[in-house]
Amino acid sequence: MSTLFANPFKSLRHVRQAALAAALGLFCVTQAPSAAAAHLHYGWQKVGAIKLFYREGGPADAPTVVFLHGNPASSIMYEEVMQALIDKSGLHVIAMDYPSFGYSDAPDHLNYKYTFDHIAETVRGFLDARGIHRYALYMQDYGVPVGFRLIQADPGAISAIMVQNGVIHLDGFPTAQDPKGELRQHWLKRNPAVDKRRAAYAASLGFPSAATWDEGADLNPDADLLMSASEQRPGVIESRNDLWFDYGSNVDRYPQWQSLLKTLKCPVLVIWGDRDDFFTTPGALAYLRDAPQAEVHILDTVHFATLEAPDPIAELIAAFYRRHGLR
Repeated sequence: MSTLFANPFKSLRHVRQAALAAALGLFCVTQAPSAAAAHLHYGWQKVGAIKLFYREGGPADAPTVVFLHGNPASSIMYEEVMQALIDKSGLHVIAMDYPSFGYSDAPDHLNYKYTFDHIAETVRGFLDARGIHRYALYMQDYGVPVGFRLIQADPGAISAIMVQNGVIHLDGFPTAQDPKGELRQHWLKRNPAVDKRRAAYAASLGFPSAATWDEGADLNPDADLLMSASEQRPGVIESRNDLWFDYGSNVDRYPQWQSLLKTLKCPVLVIWGDRDDFFTTPGALAYLRDAPQAEVHILDTVHFATLEAPDPIAELIAAFYRRHGLR
């Protein structure tokens, strides 16, 4: 169930369940969809010297949604949402794994610079290689600073903006609000103790089992296993620590992105799991300051809401597309 916040000066709107349009006739002749359009397919796209894993599906000539994943996840966090959108909305959907994430190559951090600028540049190269030049963005966690770099570089390419548990305001980032706190100080001057603690945590990640699994979380153990296996590859934690150290560059750009969002006239959808202790609900409502036209839905889910509530989120996206005529 979601709670919908729109512009405070407008009445609340509620999302209705979409009716699945299907017509069956005894002598009706229909064209069967291709296998590629009917189900997600997978591959690796070469960008420079790196091969990026991706999931893609839906008609190539349909409106495109590019999904940008968070940390320490990968495109698997969108698997069910993407498939539901193919089945119910006929959208073209695509999501890639960033370098060192998921199934993508993990170049050594001495050879590939793990910064958000460089990740965004690699994602732009991926989209160009796949022939994607006009698209909506669905961004979560790390996907938000990657995505807003894409928006800055080419705002005309963006048909819609969708954000889920990812911030461009300190309102929703309580651990980063204190300039003298550990995070902000680490981003100013790298703290080896932080790197060491993160490395120890990555090394401690184990195989999902009945003894360790929290059944109440209702998450996909396949996604959990891929996260652990990916992060425990040789050299990956060093790369991830480099990227986390660079996160301060995102906080510095928050004012730029807020100003940019104010100038964009495209539809904006914000979906937020309110059981997220890292990026908290005030971060969702803060988007209304810069985009009063935004639709904000608060869900009873965790940080990785698409893993816990894929069907409601797919329906919110589909309804958003219908309301704004994005088809």
